[in-house]
Amino acid sequence: MSFADPCLILLDCQRDQVTGPNGRIDPENSIVIDRIKELLRHARQSGWRVCHCQFQGEGPQAGRAPIDGLRPNAQEAVFQRRGLSAFSDPYFHQVLARSAGSTALLVGFSAPFSILATVFDDANRDKAVTVVPEAVGALAVEPRDVTETRAMAFDLVARMAPVIDWQSLTRSWPVEAPLV
Repeated sequence: MSFADPCLILLDCQRDQVTGPNGRIDPENSIVIDRIKELLRHARQSGWRVCHCQFQGEGPQAGRAPIDGLRPNAQEAVFQRRGLSAFSDPYFHQVLARSAGSTALLVGFSAPFSILATVFDDANRDKAVTVVPEAVGALAVEPRDVTETRAMAFDLVARMAPVIDWQSLTRSWPVEAPLV
């Protein structure tokens, strides 16, 4: 795995992807949000390429606001898409093309849908997006709870894409101060 000129991809880091039917964020997803915030802070301080890919389906857009602390800044690319996969934005593939030979880390939400669809498309394109499971969340898909939904999604993701666990990421990346 090459750590030169890494790219951090935040997929579906939007409020409607973490707020359950009860209007609250599951504690497991709160942990994921904190990890993504820390990784994003580190990426920005280290000069990594950062991009955000947001789902913009039909209907009212009020719930599609970014999660506080995960909003794009002016230097970061933002892709708006209507399909499940990040590749449904016609320009998204350019992010990976610019990151060829280095690591592209995929984090975010909607594990059983957008994350999985993006991994499928990535595999079909012979790219190498690396997923950080501990920095990916999901809403519950009945009859499963959040934990079971994530486990089901990652059973498939890990069969198709490289994954790096949080501990290995924080140990392996050349950083000035370790991520916590």
